[in-house]
Amino acid sequence: MTRPDTTALVVIDVQNDYCHPDGVFAGAGLRVADLDGLVDQINLLVAAARAGGCPVVWVRMEWDDDTQVGLLAERSPFLAEAGLRTGTWGAELVAGLDRRPGDTEVRKRRFSAFHDTTLDDVLAGLGATTIVVAGVRTDFCVESTVRDAFFRDLRVVVAADAVAGYLDELHHHSLRLMGTVFAQVAPTADVVHTLAPELPVH
Repeated sequence: MTRPDTTALVVIDVQNDYCHPDGVFAGAGLRVADLDGLVDQINLLVAAARAGGCPVVWVRMEWDDDTQVGLLAERSPFLAEAGLRTGTWGAELVAGLDRRPGDTEVRKRRFSAFHDTTLDDVLAGLGATTIVVAGVRTDFCVESTVRDAFFRDLRVVVAADAVAGYLDELHHHSLRLMGTVFAQVAPTADVVHTLAPELPVH
């Protein structure tokens, strides 16, 4: 599945506004059903990455001002003047994630973590030719990032129960679509075993 020495874990947009019940997306009726469970699965991957010597990259969607939201402000009006703004609680990663000072962080302004960001250079500097992807939203930011990674000839593994969306139908359809050619879709337990075989998974 993956070689730990050439793999990076990329965790996408697990931020308060996207995921927390008090975030702007929940206020618009878009909710992550089991946030605690998602955090647990992501932390399993993080523990495996650390045990296997894989770098961890945290990606955040963040806008410095209203103008940076772009066309999305028309398609999702609740984001026009609030949400994911630099320096706010909503832009922060949710509590409970195992983030550490040595980890890398990448900011983005569009769905794909590769669009107009430093992620290409970060992965090249880490020697990563494979990425394990976790986070939200499966059918938007995760899938956009996975497609762009494939176009860059990066191998991609999506940890199926460490990603989440707001609508089950779209979440499962996206996993199926990514698994056709863009990525290998696998249970978190299988990914953990590959990265760190000695690590127990409960």
